[in-house]
Amino acid sequence: MSYSKIALLAGSLLAAGSALPGAAAPHAAAIANTGYITAPALVSAGMTSILAFVPAQAGATYQWSVTGGTIPGVTRDAAVDFNAGAAGTATVQCVVTLSGVQTIYTQDILVQAPLPVTPAFYGSGYGADALANTVLGGPSLNVASYRFQAQHAAPLKGIRVFFIWSLVRSGYQAGQGGTVQVDLEADDGTAAHLPTGVALASVTYGNILAQNENYPELTFPSPVSLKGGGIYHLVFTNIDPTPATNYISLDCLYTDAQTAPMQPSFSDATLAALVRSGSGPWKLRDNFTPILELDYSTGASQGTGYMEVWSANPKLVSGNAMARESFKVSGPSRTFSKVKVRLKRTAGSSSLTVQVTEADGAVIATGTVPAASVLEGVSDWVTCTFPLSYVLSTGVGYNLTLSSPADTQCSIYPIRKGHDKGFSNYTFFPDGCAQYTTTGAAGWTGWDMWGTPDLSDDDLQFMFVP
Repeated sequence: MSYSKIALLAGSLLAAGSALPGAAAPHAAAIANTGYITAPALVSAGMTSILAFVPAQAGATYQWSVTGGTIPGVTRDAAVDFNAGAAGTATVQCVVTLSGVQTIYTQDILVQAPLPVTPAFYGSGYGADALANTVLGGPSLNVASYRFQAQHAAPLKGIRVFFIWSLVRSGYQAGQGGTVQVDLEADDGTAAHLPTGVALASVTYGNILAQNENYPELTFPSPVSLKGGGIYHLVFTNIDPTPATNYISLDCLYTDAQTAPMQPSFSDATLAALVRSGSGPWKLRDNFTPILELDYSTGASQGTGYMEVWSANPKLVSGNAMARESFKVSGPSRTFSKVKVRLKRTAGSSSLTVQVTEADGAVIATGTVPAASVLEGVSDWVTCTFPLSYVLSTGVGYNLTLSSPADTQCSIYPIRKGHDKGFSNYTFFPDGCAQYTTTGAAGWTGWDMWGTPDLSDDDLQFMFVP
């Protein structure tokens, strides 16, 4: 069983959970926290409805302001939604007045240009810092939607998702988990890309806790054909007679940075999680990426099969300490001129070195990323651009190695692929695994997690790009 951040709706407040062996790593919520303001540490320019909040206190008043952005609504509550301006820094301030005493809290938030979508790549292609759950039903009577773009023109046979619960921690489930109905719906075609509310196919899953299956395969009794390239929704509704007290949660990948798009390999229109409370409006779940497999009657699959984030055990990239993805190319040969990796800098000002070698050590390409491009304090994607294009040949083994001088430190952690949970090879990078060394080139080994050394079911967060 896995534990994740608890996403409490409405309000979208996050709290850290604790983890067990085989679980997602616990992770501090929402990252940027100076004084009492909690907000994302990194957002995209022009992004709207960014949540910032302070602890609510009985009898207190709150006056919010933002420089480098705007606040379109009420500014006197303990939480506020603001809009980011141009790339640079947004400074959020809250003046809290209690019993005539004013306390001023200020938080700087980095604002970067929106990420370009990179649909063609070779690698894991996903970024994550933790897991986060959405209650289905519960006190807010939540309904969730997973929005996706069909990659195949074929009948959708079934899906695999991640249900999470805990019998010892609150916020994940209550009662016996309720009964979840999953409706496949078309997209409404508007700019907001919302479900139409009309079910094309449905499947029901109940008695959830008794079945004790976190990653069930749900098969549609009457599959319907999807249009290749069409946008669809999987709408999850708790149809239990008392959903407020008998409910379960869906788990998603979660990123500390609130960027647009949430993943570099998909636009938010083609991959996203949404939620609504009761009959309220649909809202995009910023920072959330569905853990989802789509299975077609042709045998094809697509989706996101990464289901853990090992942020509780980051590895150092500094001096003799290095990290790499070791892999052997399956399928066709791949051409690349760029490599994107996701990590953060924790100290120093020297460049990050990105090197691609064959398994025997022969160097294919070497490049550097300036330290200023590797953010401090929050993991983000960085790009290493090479002067030429190179080929990764079918059947050949390679290493993508990250290093930096001893005067600079970077931190990196992998994401776990769910092949042992039933997820298809089409939903993750099947060709390699993450490795690290603390003693230089002679000391490479697989990641260790939950007391187990030399694991091979994980990947760095990386992409080779043509």
